[in-house]
Amino acid sequence: MSNQAVINKRLSGLDEILDKSAQLMAHMGYHGTSMRDLAQVTGRSLSGLYHYFSNKEELLFLINQRGFTSLLKMSNDLLKQDLTTKERLSGLISNHVSYFIDHLSEMRIMTSGSMEMNEQRSHILWKLKEEYARLGQNIVGNYMREQAETDYSEDAIIRKTFLLYGMMNWIFGWYSEQEHGAAKDVSDDIFRTFTCGCCSTE
Repeated sequence: MSNQAVINKRLSGLDEILDKSAQLMAHMGYHGTSMRDLAQVTGRSLSGLYHYFSNKEELLFLINQRGFTSLLKMSNDLLKQDLTTKERLSGLISNHVSYFIDHLSEMRIMTSGSMEMNEQRSHILWKLKEEYARLGQNIVGNYMREQAETDYSEDAIIRKTFLLYGMMNWIFGWYSEQEHGAAKDVSDDIFRTFTCGCCSTE
């Protein structure tokens, strides 16, 4: 087996561990989940888990890092495309909501913050979140300026952006596909509510 094949296999194994671990930790809580619980749910031995991460804190870090890295990549891809400001804003919302709906357990872990991590890991995640927030502010700010044809203050743009993120992030507390529809329905509603008000149907 080539070195690249070995790397791909290890990454695939790590993704599976992160998925199953996030589901368990979202259900039992970070402190309520033991390494033995994680070994059981992932179908691995304790020594097998330590091949991928050294302790539970590193696992929490890897779940957060993978999530925010994925969101950041999707936003950067939006900025590279030839899109209108409206299409970019719609794309930001659609990517964020779709990713979190596909990873609801991971979302619960990500929104719990990084208080359990050491300073170095917390700083890495803070940088990822900060860059993702700045990209969001870029997209929201360009949309606002174009729609109103005025130069909004930086404070106003930051405030609006975090209000949007609040709408998108909170779906983990109430969303159910059976009750609330597909990710596109949620994304469309958030876009319309954010841009036109809660009574908009356009």
